Amino acid sequence: MAIRKPTMSAEEARRLATIRLEATTPLAGAATLAQPQPASSPAAATEPVTRAAAAARADRESVMPSGNIDPPVASRNVSSSTVRPSATFPRQPPSSSLAKTRLDKIQVFLSAPLPAQGVSSVFATLQRQYPPPKALQMILRKALDDYEDMLEKGAFQKLPATYAENEINGSIVQTSRMIPKALVAIARAHFDPLGLESTRSFGRKFATAALAAFFANETKRPG
Repeated sequence: MAIRKPTMSAEEARRLATIRLEATTPLAGAATLAQPQPASSPAAATEPVTRAAAAARADRESVMPSGNIDPPVASRNVSSSTVRPSATFPRQPPSSSLAKTRLDKIQVFLSAPLPAQGVSSVFATLQRQYPPPKALQMILRKALDDYEDMLEKGAFQKLPATYAENEINGSIVQTSRMIPKALVAIARAHFDPLGLESTRSFGRKFATAALAAFFANETKRPG
């Protein structure tokens, strides 16, 4: 095997070592200056300041104007007492009258048969534009409004409770309505004094009586 000839002579190696030693000596000296000095030394009362730190300090003093300057907004400490809490609005309670109205009403399921021919002139007129069930449903809404007023005044007792049904067309109109409980109790006592009628049977009697009262009062209305 051939022996490789060193690329660097002994003299060059010593010169390189000397250069490295000289380059690291200032760093060692700076580390020695940075170490704390004994308390008996006069230099212990002051901190060692390097040339770079002194230059940076001089630059800051030359740039910043004299006088008291408020710290940046981001660095200010804001007291919690100076922060206003978010505005809170009290929840408005539901209207007492509206809540009372809802509680005082009950849903009643109603049904009524189509009237026979000649029972109602209003029904005959509406049949020209609408199917018979639709025509009777339109009348029933108005009849129930009037009948509730009659129940409250007690005038329903003097009016007929039934009307002639259409035997050819046995269609039945069904709907539901929220009615005050007090008026339902009055109607229950009148149509079902023993309390044996089913809910569906009572609803049919109630709607039929409302329509019968409407048909009976047709002649009294201005034509």
